[in-house]
Amino acid sequence: MVQRTSKLAFFVGAVLLSSASAHAQTTTGASDPQDTAAGMANEIVVTAQRREERLQDVPIAVSAFSAEDLAERQITNTLDLVNYVPNLIGHNNTSVGTANAYAMRGLSNTESISTFDPPIGSYVDGIYIARQGANNFSFFDVERIEVLRGPQGTLFGKNTTGGAINVVMRKPSDEFTGFMEAGYGRYDRVQLRGSVDLPISADVLTKVSAYYISADGYVDNLTTGEKLNGEESYGFRGAVRAYLTPDVTWDVSAEYVNSSNNNLPHFYDAENDRRISFTPLRTDEAIGADLVSEELADNTLGNTAESYALASDFEVTLGSNATLNFITGYRHLYQEFLTDSFAGVSSSSLVLDGINYVSSSRGFSTPLANDSWHKQFSQEIKVTGSAFGGFVDYVAGVFYFNETNETNFVNSLLPLSGRANATRSADRTVFNDIEDFAGYAQGDFHLTPALTFTAGIRYTDETKDVAYTPNDSPLPAGNPLYVPFSTQDLIDAGIPVEQKSKEWTPRFALQYEFNPDLNVYASATRGFKAGGWNARAYYATGIQPFSQETIWSYEAGVRSEWFDRMLRVNLTGFYFMDYDQQLPGGGLDPTTGTITYLTRNVADLENYGLEAEVTVSPVRNLNIYWSAGLQHATYKNVNAGTLAQQQDCLNGVAGSCNNSIVTPDGEIADPTRAPDFTSTLGFNYTAELGSGYSITPSVNWRYVSDTWVSTSNDMRGFQEGYSIFNAGLTFRMPSNVSLTLECSNCFDEVYRTSFLIYPYLNQPGSWMARARYDF
Repeated sequence: MVQRTSKLAFFVGAVLLSSASAHAQTTTGASDPQDTAAGMANEIVVTAQRREERLQDVPIAVSAFSAEDLAERQITNTLDLVNYVPNLIGHNNTSVGTANAYAMRGLSNTESISTFDPPIGSYVDGIYIARQGANNFSFFDVERIEVLRGPQGTLFGKNTTGGAINVVMRKPSDEFTGFMEAGYGRYDRVQLRGSVDLPISADVLTKVSAYYISADGYVDNLTTGEKLNGEESYGFRGAVRAYLTPDVTWDVSAEYVNSSNNNLPHFYDAENDRRISFTPLRTDEAIGADLVSEELADNTLGNTAESYALASDFEVTLGSNATLNFITGYRHLYQEFLTDSFAGVSSSSLVLDGINYVSSSRGFSTPLANDSWHKQFSQEIKVTGSAFGGFVDYVAGVFYFNETNETNFVNSLLPLSGRANATRSADRTVFNDIEDFAGYAQGDFHLTPALTFTAGIRYTDETKDVAYTPNDSPLPAGNPLYVPFSTQDLIDAGIPVEQKSKEWTPRFALQYEFNPDLNVYASATRGFKAGGWNARAYYATGIQPFSQETIWSYEAGVRSEWFDRMLRVNLTGFYFMDYDQQLPGGGLDPTTGTITYLTRNVADLENYGLEAEVTVSPVRNLNIYWSAGLQHATYKNVNAGTLAQQQDCLNGVAGSCNNSIVTPDGEIADPTRAPDFTSTLGFNYTAELGSGYSITPSVNWRYVSDTWVSTSNDMRGFQEGYSIFNAGLTFRMPSNVSLTLECSNCFDEVYRTSFLIYPYLNQPGSWMARARYDF
């Protein structure tokens, strides 16, 4: 009772702190962006409630970044966002550099297989991207990015229990304009970006954008002599905006991206200041049909994701108070990769001094080869507007989503004695389909000029299914349990091959505006993630289903601007209970030497905290910003399956300890990727040199307190608090040419980002020189 009271006091205190901060000053600032003098806080319009609103008017925890913010803070891909959003942690997924794994307020996922969904939804122009395999995309023509913290189940739908990241692309201009940019940096990194707007007529506008990245690897493979973890990526995007009539606008876009970006496991050799690996697998040599089924035999060490997408937004203005949108999206993703989770090292011989490699002996390798195809189609019909003389602003719609996935993957074991003695754990293909129907509506009811009540509801009907076929593997099984299996074997084992979810996800909020620059709000929101299957298991009875995850989240916050908008202070307090949290886990089976995969509902996750975003522009051209997050996450109501595993661990059953959320000594672990404190402090200042010349320095400091990256709290997966510094210097000329020198992770800090058998490390520090021409 004392613990529960203290947590309630923390949350109430956070809200009172927010209110106290807001009431400390009574200056009324300008509400019209046109009245804002240079040097004051930038105005940002967001679509966090599926319609355009001022950021400061939205009763949701939103971090928004304009195109100018992205440039000044060196945000070039989605992973860079984690440096600037409170309580957000992000990193490349294990082995797969094209995929990002995010943790928002302690809700995370490091599993990329399609029977498991992420809790942080990724969107481009409001269209959902279902698979993580290619969500680490580069920004090459972006208008703004919105990061919504907390569940967004009413307006954005499923799989947003932690939040959502919405990338808004720049629309074609009615003028001939664009830019070209070229850069060179560490590890022979070459980066090219460009965009051009080509209006065909006053009613038909077009845009073409493209990028290219090439970089050498930063990991020395001491077995093969190759460089690992390099990148070669490129993409194209075309967009058309057509004004068909004064009331009808049609936006259409198409894109193609081919990304080879790797995050293979390796170690940090501090004595020689280098990253190293010992895997015998090669980037220039296929794994071969003697180790895997024929369809996977051409895979080489590394990862490639190829995707193309089509998007359409057909907008009709209905009189003066309503707009109707028909939003259609199609996306196809093909992914191919080969990795070695053991990096060619005997796990029992590996000696680490904290994060530093000391010594090891060569050991067996564990090739994981994967080919997968993912297709998704979505159709949304949305209407927004106001009614009853402005008494209510509303958004409502219907939504359909269909996804088909095919994943052909094999786990094998390659001993030092050679290929002739290799064994397999499983060689199989999994098929799974997802179909959603949803309807939603939300209204902002203006009860008084100052008081607004928001009520919204969404109904989702989702069906998932799964099917398996065994592949013709050339290898014998490494364990009698590892026998080929099919869908019928699942059915015979009593495992359901179809799951249905029918969920209502409401949202309620109350907002009070003291004046145009100061408002407070409180909200309650529900979200959910549908269930799935432990798809990586090696035998039929291991493909256990897990049930859906649901969340109720409560927030209270302040949105405020002071001194003619030279100071912006946004504070949010939150509390949530995430019921039946789905969590992927992986560990070493000591009896077979292979990785065990365990994805299931583990427990309820309780979290509460406070988030702050502060921007100060005291003088012209100077911008100082600070974002910070406090949180306290704990597991509650541990599930029966986890308790049974914990008891097996205490009874000495092999493989039960140090897996899922059971620690090596049989305790229940602390939540992963939920540091108590995160903070980013930075500034940028533009010094005008006269005659159109200027120079802009920028610096920021990111701090993350102690955190676990291992779900089971393996000590090798504990990361002490660390700091990251980024900096840049831009020189602009009147000829629309700018030169930039920048560094990310300037002091080359090394830290853990994930854990599977061994820790996975962050990318090393980098520098880059860029030249840009705007026309």
